[in-house]
Amino acid sequence: MRTDRAILRLSVEARPQFYDCDPMGVVWHGNYPRFLELGRVAMLEKIDYGYAAMSESGYAWPVVDMGLKYAQPIRFGQKIEIETALVEWENRLKFNFEIRDLETRRRLTRAHSVHVAVDMKTEQMLWETPPILRKKLEPFL
Repeated sequence: MRTDRAILRLSVEARPQFYDCDPMGVVWHGNYPRFLELGRVAMLEKIDYGYAAMSESGYAWPVVDMGLKYAQPIRFGQKIEIETALVEWENRLKFNFEIRDLETRRRLTRAHSVHVAVDMKTEQMLWETPPILRKKLEPFL
């Protein structure tokens, strides 16, 4: 994964369940964002800005852009690793993801998601990262 500009990166393991898959035992393409969410949640928890803290801060961070490159299928029960890298944070959050087979290390998927801060009271999008998130990221900069 190209994470040379990442300020944070981490990996989580997962295993697709039956409900993730199509009748051929392959993860249905529409379920891939669920695996990205596992990595994103772990990243936000690492900086102490999980969904509860986010809500308390008064900001939501909706997805405004997402892209996926399906290199190889993920199959039912396959052990996978989701590597997440935070690559942008000043005006928006951008996460890069790489999903690999845990045993062979073969790349299965590359993806990214982009999020913007929205003031939950006014529902206005912010053009800069709010001070609360900047504070959470300071130890990693």
